[in-house]
Amino acid sequence: MFMASRVKVVTSICSHETWITAEMDGEDRIKVSIETDCSSVKDYGERLTSVSMDDISELRDSRIMTEAHDGILTPTCLVPVAVFNVCWMESGMISKRLATKEGSIAIHFID
Repeated sequence: MFMASRVKVVTSICSHETWITAEMDGEDRIKVSIETDCSSVKDYGERLTSVSMDDISELRDSRIMTEAHDGILTPTCLVPVAVFNVCWMESGMISKRLATKEGSIAIHFID
């Protein structure tokens, strides 16, 4: 059995912070919990309480993306990508040891 995985999303441009927790809930379901100070992301988190392995394996028909669209998150919001990453980490598709060792992934605005 896996231990819950957790990531933190800091988006300094919009001054918000979000914590996402993923926990295996059976063989093909992952419970998702989102804590945030952003009202749009909070609405998204209320819509997205669990995902299937199919949801984390594909982009086009994934509830991670459809709920983001329906919840009116901006295309630049990093939260849906973070949901994919924490779910991959929780399911073993990304090494938890490697991910926590590396610490973060980033977008650097240059010009």
